[in-house]
Amino acid sequence: MRKIFFPFLALVILLGLVVQPHPGFSSAQSDIDQALDKIKQQEAALQKKRDSAKKATATIKVQKDQEQKVMQDLMQTIDEQSAKLNDLNKQMNDVTLTLGDTGDQLQEAEDRVGARDELLKSRLRLMYMNGSVSYMDVLFSATSFSDFLDRFAALQSIVGQDKQILQTNKEDRDVVANKKVQVETQLTQIKTLTAEAEVIKDKLSNQEQQKEVMIASLDKNLKENDDISVDAEKGIVALAQQRAELNKKKKSLQNTSFKYTGGKLGWPVPGRTTIGDGFGYRIDPIKNVRKLHKGIDIPAPKGTTIVAAESGTVLIASQVNGYGNTVVLDHGNGIWTWYGHIRDGGIKVSEGQTVKRGQKIAEVGSTGDSTGNHLHFEVRVNQEAVDPLPYLK
Repeated sequence: MRKIFFPFLALVILLGLVVQPHPGFSSAQSDIDQALDKIKQQEAALQKKRDSAKKATATIKVQKDQEQKVMQDLMQTIDEQSAKLNDLNKQMNDVTLTLGDTGDQLQEAEDRVGARDELLKSRLRLMYMNGSVSYMDVLFSATSFSDFLDRFAALQSIVGQDKQILQTNKEDRDVVANKKVQVETQLTQIKTLTAEAEVIKDKLSNQEQQKEVMIASLDKNLKENDDISVDAEKGIVALAQQRAELNKKKKSLQNTSFKYTGGKLGWPVPGRTTIGDGFGYRIDPIKNVRKLHKGIDIPAPKGTTIVAAESGTVLIASQVNGYGNTVVLDHGNGIWTWYGHIRDGGIKVSEGQTVKRGQKIAEVGSTGDSTGNHLHFEVRVNQEAVDPLPYLK
């Protein structure tokens, strides 16, 4: 019995020495795990900050769309009011011309009244200078009946002319009075039309300025939120780099770290070999500006399987600004692969997880800045994007 017990005891002690971790190894791994947990918390904070900025951006975009629609309606109103303003200006020009004609007519009437008044005054002066002579004296001074008739006809003509002059003067004076009223009315109308035109002009200018200020303010807010998202993304990438280094140390302690040594990477979307857009500068289809397209686009139906191009560790498995739902793998020696625009619910790995070449990690989608279902695939060397094709061929 004792012969069996002692060999068994020795075997247990030996196994204990082999299996039990070295105190230094356990401490180092614990420190790494703590650092990874801290990075995870920092990533969560950045993710929250980025999500908040993203929500704010979505709200601002809706508000901007509304303001732009109002601006379009305002511009249409401005066009309509401009046409009305042009019509008012035409009316003012017409009234001004009419006013000139009325002034001429007024002056002509005044001249006629003045001339007739002068005629009557001349006759009165003549009568005054020659003394007062009655119409009866003129008639009875006739030397014959024929002379009487001539004198009577002459007196009738004089009296008729005086009556006609008085009647014409009365009519011209009425014309002058009416013309004065018309001139005053037209002058008031011109002032009213001018004031109305100025009010319309000022109102439109103020509305246009207010909308321009509002849209400029929204654009500023959009840029600020975009900057926040970009900064958060840079922070997430930097933390991913730190996590990569820590995982590398952790793997070295476990003797399972990845060291990419070159060679062909696996095609990330099996059975889908068409390239929709390649690496290089282009006009961004979303933001309409010239910028670097950092990878290649591989079109595929929504839900198509995406596999790891090489064995490695999952650095990022979450949303990234512009990329939508994204997975980033660290293959060692500074080589990362990026997989973007993954469908919602399509990420099939978690951060810190070890994956093998060809293993399913996600599914194709169109999240982020995307115009259709496809995989955006990148290769980065020391965090700098390079053309993926040489690594795939």
